[in-house]
Amino acid sequence: MLKKTLSIIMSIVLICSCAAVFAYAKTSEEADTHLQFGKDGKFRIMQISDMQDFFPMKSITKNVIKKALDTYPVDLIVLTGDNISSTSLIKPYAALAINEFMSIYEKYGIPVVMVYGNHDDERTTADKAFQLSVYEKYKCFIGCAGEDFGESNLGTYYVPIYSSADKNKMVNNIWMIDSGTYNEENDLGGYACVTKKQIEWYKAASEKLEKENGKKIPSLMFQHIVVPEIWDALDEHDEKVDGCVEHDGKYYTLPEGAKGVLGETPCPPNYSNGQFDAALERGDVMAMFFGHDHVNTYEVSYKGIDLCNTPGVGFNSYNSIDEGVRLITLDELKPDTYETEVVTYFDLFDKDDEVAYNQFMSESRTVDDSEHFGYFIKYIFAAIKAMFTF
Repeated sequence: MLKKTLSIIMSIVLICSCAAVFAYAKTSEEADTHLQFGKDGKFRIMQISDMQDFFPMKSITKNVIKKALDTYPVDLIVLTGDNISSTSLIKPYAALAINEFMSIYEKYGIPVVMVYGNHDDERTTADKAFQLSVYEKYKCFIGCAGEDFGESNLGTYYVPIYSSADKNKMVNNIWMIDSGTYNEENDLGGYACVTKKQIEWYKAASEKLEKENGKKIPSLMFQHIVVPEIWDALDEHDEKVDGCVEHDGKYYTLPEGAKGVLGETPCPPNYSNGQFDAALERGDVMAMFFGHDHVNTYEVSYKGIDLCNTPGVGFNSYNSIDEGVRLITLDELKPDTYETEVVTYFDLFDKDDEVAYNQFMSESRTVDDSEHFGYFIKYIFAAIKAMFTF
């Protein structure tokens, strides 16, 4: 017990000493990254969102992440916010929370980029700059601070993907956008919106890449909070219908042809600074990928841009049967296309697996809290049984 306690204390000291000074704030051009398509002409991304856990992280969340990485080898991991919980109140604790998942990615040796969510620096002394300094201590992390938009919007940058045959030929691009936390711009309340300065930077950077490469670069955009245009992308109804969600006295469903699940009312900002219109104007964004709304898995097209929500992977906050990760595949020969799918817990683990099933039921919010203990006991017995089954 003493050794375990000393080990934890040493871990805290080590992480804090490593993260004591915020590293030089690199821009997109200065970041040490050079991603390329594989020999098969594919580039595979795993989007992981809303782990929203602290130290120690729930073992079931770690199991899902490891199983997904074992089952689906990828070239890049994209974390889209609420990576830690707002209950990580002090810097040492936040650093340990980040280590819980970054140590996994480090072991797999897969490059990682990330943006923040509204819960990452909420009610904590560990601001975004401090957290970034922790991420930057891992060799696998290739993200950066990006341009200087101020502390509240740290981590807006782009990540190029180059040809398998020519390391200088840019084929696709990834925009990483910090969507902020809570609205302080006006009296409308709600969640924050991507700022005008960020949008102007995106337009200028997009134009720069087009000029350098002689064409627009087909891109994917990742951020935590969905854009307000989601309401225009959904079908609106005056009364309740099957599978609808309610917003401002109206009812919404996924339009015909959309994929996935609209499991909860989307939570975009109550206002817009023109981010979606800027993406339309530039014409380089194929799809925008979000987290934030834990039980939404939809893929819906609006004005030629796909709006895709990825479910949460963490079991510390609310979840659904669709808990999991999103896979995205780019094709070097068809750079203006992509393929995507959500991989859920029970895509990764068989429902007949007593250990996996009972652990899910004991941790998931899909089960009433009063039932969790019973499933936990079943999980323990199933785990013991599995240990002695040869």
